[in-house]
Amino acid sequence: MRTHHYPSDVTDAQWDLIEPHLPPEPGGGRPRKTKMRDVLDAIFFILRTGCQWRYLPGDLPPKSTVWRYFDRWRSDGTLDTIHDLLRKKVRTREKPYHPRTSVSVDSQSIDTTSGGEQRGRDNAKNVDGRKRHIVVDSMGLLLAVLVTAASVDDAAAAPVLFARLDGQPMGKVVRMYADSKYHNFKLYEWVAEHAQWDLEIIRRPEGKRGWVKLPIRWTVERTFAWLGRCRRLSKDREKSVLSSESFIKLAMIQLMLHRLEPSDVDAEFRYPRPVAA
Repeated sequence: MRTHHYPSDVTDAQWDLIEPHLPPEPGGGRPRKTKMRDVLDAIFFILRTGCQWRYLPGDLPPKSTVWRYFDRWRSDGTLDTIHDLLRKKVRTREKPYHPRTSVSVDSQSIDTTSGGEQRGRDNAKNVDGRKRHIVVDSMGLLLAVLVTAASVDDAAAAPVLFARLDGQPMGKVVRMYADSKYHNFKLYEWVAEHAQWDLEIIRRPEGKRGWVKLPIRWTVERTFAWLGRCRRLSKDREKSVLSSESFIKLAMIQLMLHRLEPSDVDAEFRYPRPVAA
């Protein structure tokens, strides 16, 4: 029985958005004792706090139970289904009758903890670990994600990432915005052969140094900032890239839940206004 409630817990309204899309209890055998809402709360607790599985609070389901459902949902498409349905609801509410016409692509190199598959060094960013490649729409909502070793070139990973856009709402998209890392003639050939949109490179103004707010493409940078709110994603702590990609989708699921059904419990932190002397 739950004795505590945590800021990362889903509200009743948020749970109503997710519950219909979780797999039903299998027939036969003993009835399920674990509440699926508690399992989801435990996964979100790990996502937001960054704790290890074995450090889950005692009033949440056991780590073995939570991991089993997490593994099942990431493998059977449950997380993808929930993510895509929530994205459609957010888009419909905030931009009704405005189909996507442009998307953006970018990558983020991130340190990893020891062990795990697909690790490498990004010399340009001085990072040993993995690289997150994402495609987002003009609202910053996730359309595709791919996690590779940090040593993998962006243009080399792009065809695999773009192939994951199959089945996504890309019918009206005419342009993919990218930075100069994607200026690659083989990639241009792939896009011309396989895609119905154009790849447009947005370049840094000449003479500018450091971070520059590039037109249009800032939306994908903002999405990476959203992911940074989750301590589980402050480093790549997963043994498999499948887990890495799944936690990115979970971060977007939680973000969209709060956009559809805001929670005062997990509101953004705001610094207090200074008191006049």
